[in-house]
Amino acid sequence: MPAKRNTDAFDFSSMMPQWPMPSFSNWNFAEREDRIEAKTVAGVQKMGQTLWSHTGKAFDDQMNFVSHRLHEDIECAKTLSQCTAPEETMATLQAFYSKMANEYQEHFAKQAALFRDSFSESAAAVEELNETAIESVSELGKAAEESLKEVQAKTTAGRKPAANAKS
Repeated sequence: MPAKRNTDAFDFSSMMPQWPMPSFSNWNFAEREDRIEAKTVAGVQKMGQTLWSHTGKAFDDQMNFVSHRLHEDIECAKTLSQCTAPEETMATLQAFYSKMANEYQEHFAKQAALFRDSFSESAAAVEELNETAIESVSELGKAAEESLKEVQAKTTAGRKPAANAKS
């Protein structure tokens, strides 16, 4: 009957004794992890703030434009109701549609500029998150190396010197 083993839940050394296992001590990772977590959260918050601020600007601009266009449409209808000759009606409609086309073009250009700005700021925030991810991998790799060195130091310190062989 095999002997019962009382090992820790994450003690893999009995299964793979030739592999040095890091101790996964919280102290090896805690400071790095806290700093990286803070940078990551700040990056995600920056992306959210960018999204909401640009969305707010876009909606404000859209509502102002719609309100302005509605006012212009009503004014055009009033002017048309006061026209007495076909030439006057055509001139009013021509001026109205020319102005409307220009305003729509300006509005779409403004919306496209807002979108470009939002995209640029979001891309910068994503780049910061990417740099944080790269730093995370590097820092956690260093922490794992330090942890392995600690385990190897404990292993070599715990070994007893070989006894002199007698022939």
